[in-house]
Amino acid sequence: MSKIMALDIETGNYSWEIGGWDKHSLFEPTVVATWDGTDGHVFSKEEVEMEGVTVHPLHPRALGEHLEKHLESGGVILGHNIRKFDLPVLNAALDCKVAGDLMGKSENIIDTKILVDKAALAGDKIHTTLDTLVRSTLDSAKSMKSEDAPVAWREGRYLEVADYCLKDCQLTYDLYMHGKDNGIIKSRKMEDGSIVEIMVEW
Repeated sequence: MSKIMALDIETGNYSWEIGGWDKHSLFEPTVVATWDGTDGHVFSKEEVEMEGVTVHPLHPRALGEHLEKHLESGGVILGHNIRKFDLPVLNAALDCKVAGDLMGKSENIIDTKILVDKAALAGDKIHTTLDTLVRSTLDSAKSMKSEDAPVAWREGRYLEVADYCLKDCQLTYDLYMHGKDNGIIKSRKMEDGSIVEIMVEW
């Protein structure tokens, strides 16, 4: 088990349907996934079957125990925009108290979006979406557009959404490890779309 465990969530609704991104309690969590480089866990609101992955019902106690076990072993939680979205939603909408506690423990959280924003602050304006970062750095891509996941869930494509959520965890993990090992990640300039290297100290 790695010290780093990536986390990602999907919701069944959109920010514009509930009045904005800050209405954390009104989001509907549907899937939560974690990945530590070896083991994947998926917590799903609907039953799904996935090979090579431990699947759990989406319940605040089960998720909280999973996160606590990792933290108690000296681990940290990794995510892309995890401070402003994933953890607040899990705390407010799922009533996962461990997620709420994590929000106040900066030493236990790594947020790649915040790290990239900070590293790029003095340079050109760049795209900081996970999709752009992994396409530019890893020559990989998300398996679905973020905005398509709630529609897929509503259409009953539960496995597809669960796979997508887990893959986002894996991409975030790989992006972080690439930056940690190489000191560089890549993105694209907003001005002309050209590739730019970002020096990182992770």
